[in-house]
Amino acid sequence: MTAIISTVGSSILGSVATKTFDSLVTSKYTSKSDKKKWIREKILILFSELTSEVDSITCINLEEKRTKVRQLISTINLLVENRKLQTNLKNYSFILDEYQCFKDEINLEHIHEDLVNSLKIYMNKM
Repeated sequence: MTAIISTVGSSILGSVATKTFDSLVTSKYTSKSDKKKWIREKILILFSELTSEVDSITCINLEEKRTKVRQLISTINLLVENRKLQTNLKNYSFILDEYQCFKDEINLEHIHEDLVNSLKIYMNKM
């Protein structure tokens, strides 16, 4: 009788230990997965907002758009780890800052297209 109780107790203890271990490992994996999903969704939203702002830049609203673009780029740079994309975003921001001085030398539409293409390439790799 004692052997049966001991065997049942060991089985229950083993089951509880296994369930606890599985629960901890699964919750950690799920947490990481949820975090990656949230970051991905946030980046896609920010890319969409940045693209919208870039596509609507004109000489008239450049100053206003430049501020919004800078804010978006700063936030994106916090979330992405791709150095090439971060450099492209910083370069774009710099070009917008210098546009007034070099209007004749900068093809803003071409610069916009390059930025949007960089965002598309990054999105395809996500």
